[in-house]
Amino acid sequence: MKKKEKLEMLNCLAQKLGVLPQEAVEYFSAKVVESSSVVRECEVAAGVLPGMYVYVDGLISAELITGRQVKAVVGYVEGKTVYGICLKAKELPWSSDCLEVKAFRDMTDGKKATRKILAAAKRQRKNAEAAQWCYDYAEDGVTQGEAFLLSKAELEKLYVNKEAINKSLRILNATELRGWTWSSTEDYDNDAWIFLMDRGYRTTNPKNANYPYVRPVIAIPL
Repeated sequence: MKKKEKLEMLNCLAQKLGVLPQEAVEYFSAKVVESSSVVRECEVAAGVLPGMYVYVDGLISAELITGRQVKAVVGYVEGKTVYGICLKAKELPWSSDCLEVKAFRDMTDGKKATRKILAAAKRQRKNAEAAQWCYDYAEDGVTQGEAFLLSKAELEKLYVNKEAINKSLRILNATELRGWTWSSTEDYDNDAWIFLMDRGYRTTNPKNANYPYVRPVIAIPL
């Protein structure tokens, strides 16, 4: 069947259904744009890989470019968001006076959880050292308020790409992913979840313990 015949059949069907030609044109045009957008998003996401360098000017590249400031290393990509690992880590307690944030225990979005923890700390007049340090982090071109503490679920995604991430961090002489690392996920009253970056284990730990690492992360929309 020729293209003209197919279009005639389509026109007859549209008339039977009470659809105007212009409405059909608008519908199919929108579908083409929608499909193209999905393809572009997939292409961009597929082109960003763990271990790539995130530059202050927004460039994400597998190459280390002399004279340009690296602010983070790509940890993983989810949907249209790149999660970049900041270059420094610090040993701190989750909360030295055991702040409780019961309402947010099931949150899997570390960025939102970090903000909730800080809001709860302010209301209760308690400390939230791990979340606060991430929020205040302003190193290597990262601005205050940009970084956050990953959730337990997000740390697991990070661990899968540990080798590629650490390779780039070593090249930068930055702190590698290692040891026990705090998540933003609370367990019960006095405990929060930690993740062992060396072996992929997770467990709970007293919030006032000051030996797990705190690792700020930034989210970059594609």
